[in-house]
Amino acid sequence: MTSAPKSKRRALKAALVVDQKVYDQVHQHAPERVSVGTDVSADFLVFGKNLPKRHVLFDVDQSGAYVLDLPPGVGGRIQIRGKSKGVRELWRKQASGPKPPKSLRIRLDPSARGKLTLGESTLLFFFDRPAPYVPKPPFPQDLRPEMRGMFSSLDLSSILAVLLIMGPYFFWASTKEIDASIEPEIDERFLRVMEIPPKKEEPPPEEEEEEEEQLLAQDEEEKVKEEIKVEKVIETNKKFSAEALNKARGVGVLRSLGTYGGDGPGSVYDVIQSTENNMGELFAAGMTRTIDADSGDVSGFVPGGEGINANGAVVGTKGFDVTEDGPELAELEKQERKIKSNVKASDADVIGDVDKRAVQATIRRRMGALQNCYNRALRTNPGLSGKMTYTITISVMGTVTRVNVDDDTVRDPSVASCTTAKIKGWRFPAEGAEESSEVTFTVVFSGES
Repeated sequence: MTSAPKSKRRALKAALVVDQKVYDQVHQHAPERVSVGTDVSADFLVFGKNLPKRHVLFDVDQSGAYVLDLPPGVGGRIQIRGKSKGVRELWRKQASGPKPPKSLRIRLDPSARGKLTLGESTLLFFFDRPAPYVPKPPFPQDLRPEMRGMFSSLDLSSILAVLLIMGPYFFWASTKEIDASIEPEIDERFLRVMEIPPKKEEPPPEEEEEEEEQLLAQDEEEKVKEEIKVEKVIETNKKFSAEALNKARGVGVLRSLGTYGGDGPGSVYDVIQSTENNMGELFAAGMTRTIDADSGDVSGFVPGGEGINANGAVVGTKGFDVTEDGPELAELEKQERKIKSNVKASDADVIGDVDKRAVQATIRRRMGALQNCYNRALRTNPGLSGKMTYTITISVMGTVTRVNVDDDTVRDPSVASCTTAKIKGWRFPAEGAEESSEVTFTVVFSGES
């Protein structure tokens, strides 16, 4: 037994978004008209300048197909059969005729979808399976009962009696004078929330004297402990040769200057090696740690080796090979990975009053910031590549107020979040712009480590 074929009918599904929140939505069971406007009688209530009070945005022709009727002042993009076009571009084509139309009518098929901007609101629509049929209530909603019809005579009598009995008390309580000498108790949590410092009770004078005496006694004990520490002399029974001390001091100077060696005239190593410290021998021994004359340990500055021991003798360790040109590393197991990447932006699709050339030039100049985000991801995922399509909104001040990722084949959350944060900080030239503009561009990420 074969199953019944699924219905291919499609019905309109639309949602009204304000400040990235869905405020109203429609999912039709059958093709019907949908209106928008600033009047409460419209199906979608929108706010903004130069918007109609009530306009049929989605109309239905005799064949039952939807027709999009766009009034002036509406922006956005519409996609039909895989082709995306801007509303302003469609208006320019219609306005080129001898008689400019009052509205822009577009016949929609089940594959159509779009995003329309109406003042401060955004309307998203597409076609989906029809919603289940819900019968309308038989009683009209506009016939609402009046306030006096909602209370019986007994209810009104009870309310009047309460007002007569309790009314004088509330009037007396609201006009009664409050004694200023009475200090109400306030909860400490309320004081902390309101950042009001609580009143501190003054201790009796006897307690203050006792506290002062305790503090003086503590100060005297601390002074005595410090004197004992100062009088204590650190003595050591170890003896060091003058040659070892000179070499240790030389290594300390090199470590303070922050050099690991290197050749060339005028370098820090060249200046120090020309003195009596003879740093070449220490580097040949793999010097990494020093011990002062008072047996204090100084942390190492070169990986590997043991340095000078406590008796002043140079310990022969590995880690450096000394040549005539200077110290060089004998073995370096790990090398810094060099990352080669290429980030390129396509031509931008600009809808608005901003200069398209200036916007494209700004995007190309900012590719370095997006490349840094991509390079960071390449360190952990060398084979990462793809492209990302962004749609940004530029305000009349030139700042980016919104960033949407329309297409992402890179599929790396770190790249998406990093690049989105970078783009939000961009600033575009927007001289003469009277309203916000939308810019769509694609960035191709490719590279190998």
